[in-house]
Amino acid sequence: MRNLAWYISLAISFFGCLAIEFFFTGKPTQSINHANTAVVPIVLLIPFLLLSLFITWTVGRKYFAIRPLRRPGILLIAIIIILVIGITGEYQTIQETINGFEKKGKTIISVLKQQSYFNYFTVNWYFNENSFLLVHLISFCLGFVGRKSEWQLEIEEKENKVNNE
Repeated sequence: MRNLAWYISLAISFFGCLAIEFFFTGKPTQSINHANTAVVPIVLLIPFLLLSLFITWTVGRKYFAIRPLRRPGILLIAIIIILVIGITGEYQTIQETINGFEKKGKTIISVLKQQSYFNYFTVNWYFNENSFLLVHLISFCLGFVGRKSEWQLEIEEKENKVNNE
């Protein structure tokens, strides 16, 4: 049941990030609005994002407790691949926004200087598939810190079975 909740929260938060990135981020050709239109979707997305991060942490915690790095090479390669994809994708997203402003004849500093770091044009810097991937990877890897040893998990599982019966 925990995995179903994890899958649902991952799906909602992932598609929420994509919706914010594509529908609520201003393009450099648009005029500046007085309000950030992404505030309402972000407020609705935050609980699902926090839930998926917490469940990802517990899944990572259980993964590292059950499989105490029997094959660290495979895990390390997977983490490196996800980091490379996430970081290069995030860099490309930011560069695309900066290049869009420069094509319009404005510098990014002249447009965003009066704005905060979290504004109508830069929402996609924070809510996109790359940041989603990186944040969840970090949450999963932090599960290593909170892991329990195998014997503690076995005792907990036996207690849960006794309590459920």
